[in-house]
Amino acid sequence: MALVYPFKGVLYNESLRTENTMAPPYDVINENERKKLQNKSKLNIVNLTLPDTYDKARELLSSWFGKQILKLDDECSFYTYTADYEFGNNKRILKGFIAALKVEAFGGHIKPHEKTLKGPKIDRFNLIAKTNAMFCPIMGLYTKSKDVGDIINSSLNSRPIFSATFENIEHKLFKITDKKDIETIHSCFKDKDIIIADGHHRYETALMIKEYYNKQGIKEGGFDYILILLIDAGSGGLSLSAIHRVVANLKDFDWFLKELRRYFYVNESTTNDYDFIMYYSKRFFYLKLKDKKPKDTIERLNSNIFENYIYKKILRLSDDDIKNQKTAGYAHSEREVIDMVDRGEASLGFILKPMSYDELAKVTEEGLTVPQKSTFFYPKIPSGLVGYHFKSIEDCKDV
Repeated sequence: MALVYPFKGVLYNESLRTENTMAPPYDVINENERKKLQNKSKLNIVNLTLPDTYDKARELLSSWFGKQILKLDDECSFYTYTADYEFGNNKRILKGFIAALKVEAFGGHIKPHEKTLKGPKIDRFNLIAKTNAMFCPIMGLYTKSKDVGDIINSSLNSRPIFSATFENIEHKLFKITDKKDIETIHSCFKDKDIIIADGHHRYETALMIKEYYNKQGIKEGGFDYILILLIDAGSGGLSLSAIHRVVANLKDFDWFLKELRRYFYVNESTTNDYDFIMYYSKRFFYLKLKDKKPKDTIERLNSNIFENYIYKKILRLSDDDIKNQKTAGYAHSEREVIDMVDRGEASLGFILKPMSYDELAKVTEEGLTVPQKSTFFYPKIPSGLVGYHFKSIEDCKDV
């Protein structure tokens, strides 16, 4: 069963709950951006999510608790989160709630959809083991629950405990503390599956931490949980987009176009009947696969068809070639694809179609995972809103 609990969140002192203490998720911050965030405020959360050393993060967290810069909430709470944002020229509202999720091995009610790499897990393991805290929530999707939705909507009538505009998105945080509401949410999730949308590395890190303590003979504690934002897959307002592809160092476009025509119908007229859009030299080409699409759930995904035909069959790239990104590359928006080609950073670009939530659910139901860089969820929840400490769950498990 999926066990979600309220917790005593780690919150900034109320006067410090501003955009100056917020930061993007740690895994999208480069060194230059890290320094900019530190310059905005010496109290920015990036000092804990991307510290100079793990020991320094532990010392800093202890200092901030001592100075009341950060504190544990007084109440066991779920935290409703909203984000007003634009995506694809459309205004949208993301709506969900933040909880402490008891970690369990994949394969039960917690389902991954993406493969992971080893390196990022080691980094997060070292940081969390030192600080006993986490400030970057993962994101999970669940199927509709009217009762949970009603509680979330009702909580929005209260005064937000955090409200700030960060990176052109308005972020708000509210509390759910009513015991009956907490029990309803907890009960509703016992028979639900949760699909990990964003944060596979962090979830697997939580499993590693649990195993680490269990091997020491410690069978239960705050290490059993992970900070998660839970979103209704159908109505929660999370945008699911494709991660697009670019090709660098292509010397002979005429040859490449000829090879493309072996496998695809190629049309320069605008059409809705296509699998990919190729962009080259200010021109758009609409590509439709000639072969019948595979029946296999993974093989028929847009990203897999692209890699199998264009990267592997035409460009003869190996899996290692694709990973090292010397020829193969990625872009997170159509605009980025066009800009990379126009600036000469890529020879040509490909705009892929996003996976649907139904396809994502089918993948996870069959116990499968998609290749890396197959899905892009937006917006990303920033760090600095609310955190979780191993002490956060104390006195909050008896809902």
